[in-house]
Amino acid sequence: MWTNIILSVLAAMEIGFLVWDLVSKTTHYRLKTAARFGLAAVLTLLMLFGVLQGFSRYAGIIFLLTVMGIVSLFSLRKKGERDIPRLSRRIWRAVGSMMLYLTFLMPAIMFPQVDEIAVTGDLPVEIALYTWTDENREETFADNGEKRKITVKFYYPDAEGRYPLAVYSHGAASTMDANDSTCRELASHGYVVAAVAHPYHAMFVTDADGVTTSVDPAFMQLVMSGPLTHTNEEMLAFYKEWMKTRTDDLHFVLDTILRCASRNEAEAFARIDPQHIGLFGHSMGGAACEALGRQRDDIDAVIVLEGMMLGELTGVDETGFTYGNTPYPLPLLDINSDSIALRGMEQMFGSREYVNFNVVKNATDAREVTFRNAAHMNFCDLPTVSPVMASLFGVGSRDPRECIVTVNGIVTEYFDHYLKGESPLDIAEEY
Repeated sequence: MWTNIILSVLAAMEIGFLVWDLVSKTTHYRLKTAARFGLAAVLTLLMLFGVLQGFSRYAGIIFLLTVMGIVSLFSLRKKGERDIPRLSRRIWRAVGSMMLYLTFLMPAIMFPQVDEIAVTGDLPVEIALYTWTDENREETFADNGEKRKITVKFYYPDAEGRYPLAVYSHGAASTMDANDSTCRELASHGYVVAAVAHPYHAMFVTDADGVTTSVDPAFMQLVMSGPLTHTNEEMLAFYKEWMKTRTDDLHFVLDTILRCASRNEAEAFARIDPQHIGLFGHSMGGAACEALGRQRDDIDAVIVLEGMMLGELTGVDETGFTYGNTPYPLPLLDINSDSIALRGMEQMFGSREYVNFNVVKNATDAREVTFRNAAHMNFCDLPTVSPVMASLFGVGSRDPRECIVTVNGIVTEYFDHYLKGESPLDIAEEY
């Protein structure tokens, strides 16, 4: 809302001065200077009083208005008020100014100011960030011989007691904050949540030392267009490589967390009940969590938020990917949008059933949940944080905020049932 208001005021100012200049044959540099300085001052005050939130959203436009005010002031001193450029030049100046306004407001356009999704639990939530080095693995995305570093963001109740551990894995080219609202919701209901950042698979990771690592371009390209440019055999090799990287990260994080918890280190670890552990993730993160569930015997439940279970693929034949029917050994919740079929899954898997549906059908305890009028990004916070970016990757027609709030409630209820044994499970097949 505020971005639209600011843009409307700026557009009205430019158009108003353009028409006034042409009619009166005066440049009105003095009033333009005052208007730009005045608007910059108003925006600054709105930021200071918390009406406009986010320095990075609005600092650029305040800086631009200040600079433009200074330029108008110098023009006034140099040329006076009656130096009238040609009509075409005046129009282009106004258009150029609007383009600058749009450019410097782009952070606010891409990440509009919205109210944070409120948690429904009673417990206050604390945050802690750790970066650990896995001395047993070299960083394959770098050629300097460094070891792989994993950053983990903890959400935990600021209250005495021991709470189940929920480990979160983000999607490809996403971030560990992608399901921030889900992590906060869980923590408010009595969970220690560890959100894992997978370096070079994440769009960016800023570790505990403030060092930022960006996504690997080759990985990003393969995720976006690999199935269109590579054979199924080649893609299967990539899928196996990605799953090994992800599951190795999760193994390392879980082992480190449990070791720290056994020593009662720091607040987050002192809150963990190591006997109750759940995994959840979005997209590729969900696939990694599902794969890890087959590899460890200390996991109690797994939730997949629209992630194709790549770890279940065993080979390729003339009809597409193959996979086995070994029963999944843990409680498994697979949540998908109704746009799965529309995204060509039947082409990827030929005449076979979608791999996730096959796993659920053959699991010892599994549920399939479908969200109507949703799409891939509706299962993370991105549509509520940046509607423009989310639209590039797929959102449904339903309200994004309502959708993720519903998802958060289902995730909490599922873990309450399997990790705490407190809640009867009342999850519908469709939402």
